[in-house]
Amino acid sequence: MHLTWRQTLVIIVAVGVIVGSFGRVCPAAPSLFGAPLVVRMSGILLPFNKHDSHALNTLTLTIADTQPWLFKVTRVDTLPDTASGGMILSEIFPPALYLTGSTRDLAVLTQPDVVGKAVTLQGFLYLADHNFYVGGVSVAAEAAQEAR
Repeated sequence: MHLTWRQTLVIIVAVGVIVGSFGRVCPAAPSLFGAPLVVRMSGILLPFNKHDSHALNTLTLTIADTQPWLFKVTRVDTLPDTASGGMILSEIFPPALYLTGSTRDLAVLTQPDVVGKAVTLQGFLYLADHNFYVGGVSVAAEAAQEAR
């Protein structure tokens, strides 16, 4: 089949429109292939339990290639645009992340007294390879009350 130059031009324009509109409809998609997202996640860090790992808004975290933990996510914000934070959680499939970062930040997460407390992680999320580079960790002073 031989295409005329007009048909070729129409196909190129149509592809350009589709790709251009995809970037506006799904702003998280370019991060799959490009730069990481700056993300702040808040939730409760719990010991790993295979049954609970399939719960809604729960991520399995592997901290510095050690034992896995469960992270019941309560809030996700992408910085500077906080509107698309909730959509990012659905992009992480399977719901597992490998945490890397400074040994000081990761050591805070492996302390036994952090279990059951509200934790906020901030860093760079690489969606394509399920890596989260932790740039900052804050832990609440008291244990979080989990809503059931």
